[in-house]
Parts: sequence; C-alpha cells; structure tokens
Amino acid sequence: MSAEPTGPRGLGGAIPLGPGMPARPPAPEPLTAPRPAAVPEHVAESQEAVRLPAAPVDPDARLPAGFAKLSVQRAYGEPGQDAFWLTGHSGELESRLDSEYTRLRPDDLVLHNLRPGSSMPPSEILLGLAEWSQGQDPLVRWINVLRARHGTELQLVVWDDTDYDIPWELLHLTGHQENGLVSGILGALVTVVRWTTVREAGTTPFGAPASCSGQVLGYYAEQMRRDVEVFQEYVHRAHIGTPRTFLTELTRPDLGAGLVYMGCHAEYGDRAHEVRIASVSWSDLNRQAMPALRGGSTLVCLNACESGRLFDNRGRGENALRGFAELFLRKGAGGCIATSGKVGDDIAHLLIRELVGRVCADPDLPVARALREFRASAVARLPDPLTWLDVGSRAYTERQQEILLVLYSFMFLYFGHPLTTLRLRVRAQEVRA
Repeated sequence: MSAEPTGPRGLGGAIPLGPGMPARPPAPEPLTAPRPAAVPEHVAESQEAVRLPAAPVDPDARLPAGFAKLSVQRAYGEPGQDAFWLTGHSGELESRLDSEYTRLRPDDLVLHNLRPGSSMPPSEILLGLAEWSQGQDPLVRWINVLRARHGTELQLVVWDDTDYDIPWELLHLTGHQENGLVSGILGALVTVVRWTTVREAGTTPFGAPASCSGQVLGYYAEQMRRDVEVFQEYVHRAHIGTPRTFLTELTRPDLGAGLVYMGCHAEYGDRAHEVRIASVSWSDLNRQAMPALRGGSTLVCLNACESGRLFDNRGRGENALRGFAELFLRKGAGGCIATSGKVGDDIAHLLIRELVGRVCADPDLPVARALREFRASAVARLPDPLTWLDVGSRAYTERQQEILLVLYSFMFLYFGHPLTTLRLRVRAQEVRA
C-alpha cells in the first residue's frame, strides 16, 4: 500500500513526539556564512573562566563499522491518524535516511492480527506487506546502499519508540543485479535486531556485546512443559506450574544463568494492568528484584504470546513505552527474545526447538545471526512465486498454513546487541558401570 505524503505537508503539520527522542525534521538549506566581524586592537580579557552550557551529545552518533540504526518515532497530526517518522544512519555521512514526510501506521498488517479464529488470511498479510514495502522506497534504497557496502556483515538495529507493532523484519527489499543484491525479505537477508529506549538503565545496543554463559533457568506452564526437552543436554533448573519459585531464583546474585527461559502464556493490553505473563502482572514483575540478571551475561527468552509488544504508559503519567522485553533489559539482561503475536502451543514448541537448536549449536554464532538463519530457513520453504489459488480449495488451505508458519517465524524478535552470543553449560555425561 503506497503511503500518502504526510507530515509537514500532509498530516496537518504533524510533529514527532512520543516515548523516544523526537525524530529530527529535514535539515534546512544551509545559510550563507556571515562575514567575520572586525576585532578591535585592544580587547579586555576576562580573568575568570566562563562556564558554557552543556551541549547534548548523541552517544550513538558514531556506530561501529557495519552497524546501522533505523529510528522509528511517533508523530502526532490529525486526530485518529497514527503516524511515524523514520531516520537512519550508519556513521557514514553519505548514508543517511531522513523522512521528508510522516508515514501512516499499517494497522492491517501487524502480526498480532493472526489470532485463532481470525478472518485475516495469512497470505493477505504477506502480500499486503509486499505492497506496503513499495511505498517505503527511500527506506528500501537506504538499506540496499548498506547491503551493497557491507554485504552479509551488515547489522541493522531497528530502534522503535512506538507501540505500532510494525513488522520491520518483513519489509520486502528489491534486488540490484549490478551490486549483487538479491530481492527478498529483510529479516531473512540482513541481521536485524530490535531496541527501544530503556530509560532508567540508559543502555544501548552499540556498546560491547554480551557473552551470555552458564546454566538454564526455566519456567514452564503445565501445558508447555514439553519445552523442557529442548534443554535436556544442558545444566537446567526447571520450574513447572507456579512461577513463584522461579521468580525467587531471580533474586540470587550468584545464580549463574546464561539463559532465563519462560514457556507460558502472556496477555497484552493497552494499559499496564492488562499486561501479564504466567499470570503475573507487568507491575508485579516490575517490582521484582532480579540481581541474577545484573552484569549483562544472561539472555532472556520469552516463548509467550505477544511478550514482545510494548504499551504506552501515559495512563500512569509517564511518557514512556513499557513491556516485558524493556523490563528485562532494564533489569540487566544481556538480550531478550520475545514474540510479537500469538503462536499456538504445538507450533511454538516446534519453532522454539529449532530456534534454540540454532542458537546453541554454535556458541560463537551471534544470537541475532542465528535468528536470521532461522527466518531464512522458513522463507526458503515457501514456493516462489506464490501462485494464485482458488479460495476454499484444499491447496489454498494448505498454502495458508505454509505462509502462517513463515509469519510465525518472524514473530520472534530479538532485543539486544547484534553480536551477543550464548554458551550454555553442558550436562556431564553419566558414566555407566
């Protein structure tokens, strides 16, 4: 869907506001430099040092080689129209992205629309995202410039300070034969990580990567206890049923967990009191001390529906986004995997087995890279091109299921440094007499 020009000439003069830092409007034309003023021969010199006001400094203005930052900021315009600004940079002045106009939120294309009993066919979301991508030409061109320059070493950080749930990983990229660029889906071609402003901690995904290592601390709802099997090769402290003892473990500074895993159900709402995981409210979890996460050497994985979604906490008087990924990062986690929609228990078990298997198979492989390979494997199972099928036919139903599995794979989001790794402690082999 092509986006209408909005913003200064569209959405009634929309201005970027919201939980994150405001997006920078297009730079004005440079002014002619003023002529130097004549300096008198005799100038009285002050004997006291003059204190200058502090100048704001963007700690992420200079990015590591191969890194790029896409900032997504909310914009407010006419009532009832949610919009956003995009800016992007890679530390190279010639490779910048600045939205001239705001863009409208693509409500129909968010992945949490894929709910049980929903009338939205998965193919409509996939094809709709392809059409929507055609209207994001400046963004696609910017990413392609970076792809041509850095190849598979490109690390894209999507710093999204909106609660719009836009599936950026499903942006469709065009190919360019001369530059050796293939067309395809962003999250399967480029290492993409998520981030949002973590206010109290002040952390960013551009410092040193985390090296998460140690045992597994897991919580499993009764109906998801099969997930325990995923970690049978590793030292594992499993808690099944009530989350109380699991949360108590997080208060131990000496826990030594490389991975904190939760396989359970979660609930999302527009207000803090509506957001829960394992029957624990976001507020209760927010009050929980978690010294076990301090030091940034623990990865958190939330195999729980909609656990990766953020909510606007204005109802409690703060201009900030909150959520479970933000909460665990703020409390010290080295990274967090969470989901942006609802995944059925059986499918979630199969997907998490494959994902965790990829992450753990090579301890030197960054988590974000393993997730990219996980998505690419899912996309490779789709027929190309998608052929037209009669609605209601058996082939049509089977095709919808194939597409649904691909979209489920893209629901798993990773928040953290692109080069963070995970090394789990292997269980000692039993010696038989």
